[in-house]
Amino acid sequence: MRFFVYCFTVIALSNLLGIQLMKNDFISFGFILLMLITFLLKNLIYKFFKLTLIIVSVVSFFNILSYYSSNQEIISSKNFRVAQKLSKDIVVSSRNIKPKKYLIRDFGNIDEVEIGMILNLNGKVKKDNYYDIGVVGEITDYNINSYKNDFYSVFIGMRSIIRDLFIGSFGIERGNILSSLLFGDTSELDKDYKNDLKELGIIHILSVSGFHINLIFGILFKILNFLPSILMTFIYLMFTGFKVSGIRAFSMVFIKEMSHRVHKNYDGINALCVAGSFILFIRPYEILSLGFIYSFLSTLGILLFNRKIKDYLYRLPKFLCESISLILSAQVFIIPLNLIINKKLELGFMFSNILLVSFYSLLVILGVIFIFFNFVPLLREIIVYLTKLIFDIIDGGIILIKMVTPEGIYLMNSLIIFIILLYVLYFMKNKISFKAFNNLVVILLFVYIGFITTVNSSVEIGKYYDKNYAIIRDKSRSYLYLDGNLKDTDKLIDKLGVDKVFTNVNDKQNLFLNSMVKVEFKNNNVILHINGKRIEVDNIEDNFKYYSDIYPQKYYFMF
Repeated sequence: MRFFVYCFTVIALSNLLGIQLMKNDFISFGFILLMLITFLLKNLIYKFFKLTLIIVSVVSFFNILSYYSSNQEIISSKNFRVAQKLSKDIVVSSRNIKPKKYLIRDFGNIDEVEIGMILNLNGKVKKDNYYDIGVVGEITDYNINSYKNDFYSVFIGMRSIIRDLFIGSFGIERGNILSSLLFGDTSELDKDYKNDLKELGIIHILSVSGFHINLIFGILFKILNFLPSILMTFIYLMFTGFKVSGIRAFSMVFIKEMSHRVHKNYDGINALCVAGSFILFIRPYEILSLGFIYSFLSTLGILLFNRKIKDYLYRLPKFLCESISLILSAQVFIIPLNLIINKKLELGFMFSNILLVSFYSLLVILGVIFIFFNFVPLLREIIVYLTKLIFDIIDGGIILIKMVTPEGIYLMNSLIIFIILLYVLYFMKNKISFKAFNNLVVILLFVYIGFITTVNSSVEIGKYYDKNYAIIRDKSRSYLYLDGNLKDTDKLIDKLGVDKVFTNVNDKQNLFLNSMVKVEFKNNNVILHINGKRIEVDNIEDNFKYYSDIYPQKYYFMF
């Protein structure tokens, strides 16, 4: 029995339950509570295990409530460690046994601080939770008493020295790329390059995950024994800042290697759930972190479907068979997640992963060798030449893939819901008969066709940074209307799948979006006039996605 699968499930549900309670979303709270109770009562036959899971659930629930509860209002000469640098803002963590994160907006000396540095400051705490990044409040009216460094901050600060070393040898852009590949820190990486990797479906190479941990440990293990290899891999994990995907990958590697040494069978799903349970216990806020969700779901897809897909592709050459099966299995759960978040289906991920990821692996290896042998002139010149050659190949590959693959397809909400329901039906097919499965698929298809033929238009409302927007969609076209001016509208057209963007809508008081709809913007309010009816929407930014440029569409009207 996979006990840790049950354990991870109750921890995840209990954390979500606590968040919904803090948000006063009692509908979601009741739904998750019902799921949790049903899961606890139905699935386990051993009373001891059931009692253990109930205790784990209660502890997890109060664990996340404890994390987000903060009664502190005044800070006096307290130390905080810099955890993240995000554009003009920074996130700091307290120096408690269980650290809590705080946001400092528009930090004036952002160029003077590095990740890991300790700040001693005074200030006030404004209670405001940002659940996706684990922030429990904002520090306002602050003043910095001192900047300090300790062993950890000096150790982490070596990344800046190495990045400067890369930049001196390969230029700013390629130096930052190489630094991001090795350490998973994308704060200095060009946004256009990150967008290219995202569209190509290989953005995962920039996060310290199984790709990095397995590569580092695999190379070390061929040279050294297990103990020094795992120790040096842990030091590398520490050097990257203990990213959540790195912790997950390291935990699974450690469990796998230890299972062989104690003569136990390795179960990848149990190992994944052990790693997930550990992460959610020490960092309960990670339950809503996209890094945690992507890492967990892609690994789960590989564990569940990699071998099955290999069996279908056995006629292909071994290299292609293994590469394609690994890529497709990792995308099984990522594709629907991307559809929900980005509403866009990227089609170039297969070619990108097959053609480019192996070259990025070479860059990681060459980057590590360069760090250790930079002082040897001959070796340095050889490594620099090979690294630049690999970069040239990758640049050419990106151009080629963009030329031969179609652009991503923006999907309407109704089609996304249809695809998600098909996923649900597929995973339920073993619970129902084949005939019932086919009948449900046919019924679902007819419902979707009926929906898209009867609904004429829809209005979506959201935010782009601090600007309100409204999108009018019908069967043939879609227009976006923005409160304010914007120089570069191509990004919005691409991200939201609209045909055209109109700015400064309030300056054109008589502008009708179509014969039935008119939109007005007043501060955070969006006023819709639909078929003579007035609808006013309070469009406050969603604190689940504070650091996203486009906030989720929270409102959806059909007419």
